[in-house]
Amino acid sequence: MHTSGDVPKNKQSAVRVSAAGAQTAPKPPAEKAEYKSARRSRLLIRKALVELLQEKDLNKITITDIVRRADINRGTFYAHYADVYTVVDQIENELIAKLNELLEVFQSKDLLRKPLPVLKELARYLEEDIEYYRMLIKAKGAQSFLERMKRLIVEKLMSDERSLAKVKDRDRFLVALSFFAGGMVEVYQDWLEGKFVKSLDEVAEIVNSMNPYEKGA
Repeated sequence: MHTSGDVPKNKQSAVRVSAAGAQTAPKPPAEKAEYKSARRSRLLIRKALVELLQEKDLNKITITDIVRRADINRGTFYAHYADVYTVVDQIENELIAKLNELLEVFQSKDLLRKPLPVLKELARYLEEDIEYYRMLIKAKGAQSFLERMKRLIVEKLMSDERSLAKVKDRDRFLVALSFFAGGMVEVYQDWLEGKFVKSLDEVAEIVNSMNPYEKGA
């Protein structure tokens, strides 16, 4: 028996842990289910939009088109996105963020001289949902997104000051690097469109062999 000011023994440890912040309670089952449902809805919406982009221009795709293709209601769509263009923005921004993350991780490992590790990691990422990326790359309006990828690659490679210090002619090298980045994006685009048969690892090896730094640009 305890007085009103006492904390029962079976609750004392919980109080201490909570105060210390050492542990957090696991999410309730209902919260986990809600998270999974929201994630599934976003995936359905994005997949529906990418499928529709194989058939028509973005400015001709309506929210009604998307909810019908995804088999959801309009309320579910508006719970996650304001309009069709915000879906496109999220798809592009997530891919750019992932590429940026890969480039940042490998930058400290002399990315400019040794791009193969990041190319192989990119291959692993694409393989996680290859059919989705095949559709995305074939989508109407994909070219502007590919240009963003190219600019990001050039920007990150040019920020590798240690390797750039060894380049004799920076202007000439920048031209070669821009050509390399554009070609790399084009190669992956062609591969996703099925224009040649090679594994993604083989593609990475080929692209790596064309590195302008190794060519002494």
